[in-house]
Amino acid sequence: MYRQIARNKRWSILLIALFCVAVLGLGVFSAWVVGEVWPFWLLLIFCPLYVWWALSSATTSAASTAGWAATDAEQQPRLHRVVETTAIRAGIPMPRVGVIDDPAPNAFAASLSPKNAVIGVTTGALDLLDDSELEAVVAHEVAHIVNYDGRVTLTTFALVGSIASVAGMLLVLGWALVSSVLSEFKMGLGLIMGMLGLVMIVIGTAFAAVAFVLGPLISSAVSRRREFLADASGVELTRFPEGLVRALEKIHAHPSTVKAASFEVRGLFFVNTVGSGVLAQWLGSHPPVAERVERLKEMGRGF
Repeated sequence: MYRQIARNKRWSILLIALFCVAVLGLGVFSAWVVGEVWPFWLLLIFCPLYVWWALSSATTSAASTAGWAATDAEQQPRLHRVVETTAIRAGIPMPRVGVIDDPAPNAFAASLSPKNAVIGVTTGALDLLDDSELEAVVAHEVAHIVNYDGRVTLTTFALVGSIASVAGMLLVLGWALVSSVLSEFKMGLGLIMGMLGLVMIVIGTAFAAVAFVLGPLISSAVSRRREFLADASGVELTRFPEGLVRALEKIHAHPSTVKAASFEVRGLFFVNTVGSGVLAQWLGSHPPVAERVERLKEMGRGF
């Protein structure tokens, strides 16, 4: 477990470093094109400030994107009791608890550290699962918090969003420059601006590819390994593997995709089904449910 925590922290630092290198590279290119150094210094100042802002709001932003709504102990006494008991066992502060109003049975956790964690359970899961199954699902999510799994996912979520914003800006500005040249043939400075627009479109397309293709692929590859550990760590908290097995089998028998949740945060859910085949193996943030169940049954023989 401690190796996983250290690995997750290293991944987070690496992702932030790669983002800063990409942004500063854009600054160097912009300075070369413009012939001035101010774009480089602008991005040098902007990069750490944006990373700080994006990460400080990542947990709240991800929870909102997942359809999470805070609830108190009076509204959801059963859920609050289970989360509080599990958090005490794990030795972490009480996470903020919420409900996701969706009939799909699922659960969700987001955190950069155990001090700022949120946990959400769908109304479908609350209706479907009995107490031992709900405890098992919550324990799995608490294990993600303890292991700092959410830090990697939320860092990717925040940085991919920023790269997408830069890509959108470059594409819009680039197309505007190209359109101005195409609408009225211009020579000299106008032609240079048109060429600059084409360059911006190419760079914007590259940034978009990183944001919407490589980002999810990297996040999914890392996430699949973490799910097995969260299952095992959750069982250590409940001491009842059968509860998690039953929860997985019940949830797998129902459509589990939360409609309100965007693609970027679906990897934070208890179950995330993307289909079958080679594409699913690449894009899936979770291993197959059958494989998770088999491993849990093997663990159960030791209890």
